[in-house]
Amino acid sequence: MKAGWAALLILLLLTGCQDGREVQVPREQSLAKSYLEDKGYRILSYEGEIQSYELTKDILSQLPGMMYWGLQTVDPEQYLGKTIRVRKFVVKGHPLSKGKVDVYVYETEGQPFGGTSFPQDQYGSAGGGWSLDGKTLEEVHSVSYPDWSEAWREKYGN
Repeated sequence: MKAGWAALLILLLLTGCQDGREVQVPREQSLAKSYLEDKGYRILSYEGEIQSYELTKDILSQLPGMMYWGLQTVDPEQYLGKTIRVRKFVVKGHPLSKGKVDVYVYETEGQPFGGTSFPQDQYGSAGGGWSLDGKTLEEVHSVSYPDWSEAWREKYGN
């Protein structure tokens, strides 16, 4: 009987320690991981590179690219012609939810610069999601959606 209790205790200790264990992220993704940790997010998992593409005006002028890039705090023009890599992490400690939040970090040349976020318990409720920091498009740009959309379309076409 003692052996059974000892085995149960060891199992409980191992599973209890797993939650505090640091998530293993490939070394080349350590900047993206640090970028998120600097925002106060706790990394639960790294899901890998989700997408890689060259940013063009066509992407910026059509959905969903228009919405995703509209959620960024950076000027997309500085990234035109560059390869954008999108990496997915699952985090906690995000302003959108007490639960898990999927965050998609945008980077170019290994440098993270923005992204989007989607609480796992609220998918589909905000169309294009939220900024990496959990803001709506209107909050990011301090303007109404119709005004933003008109200015965006003048700048990028469509």
